Amino acid sequence: MLHGHIDIPTISFWEFGNIWTGSVYQTFNYRIAKKTEGERTELWCVIWYGLKCFELLTPEEYDCELHEEVTSEGLERTVDFINGKVDEYRKKLSNA
Repeated sequence: MLHGHIDIPTISFWEFGNIWTGSVYQTFNYRIAKKTEGERTELWCVIWYGLKCFELLTPEEYDCELHEEVTSEGLERTVDFINGKVDEYRKKLSNA
């Protein structure tokens, strides 16, 4: 389903442990995964710029991260976060 600048599935996609990646403007990239650390399970969103795939990145190359609960509301906040970052990136590109 299209949400602003990005097209993502419903929360059940992550409840089953899947990973979603996408890009906007060819060099704005994001990845949303379900991550478990200890007893805490969360949606983990990473944003980075460039042409590298996620698997070749080091954490220092992430532009930013977001950790949210694995719920529809957590996914909505994640989508809002990504769309806000896309808007910032678009402005940066238009000023370059």
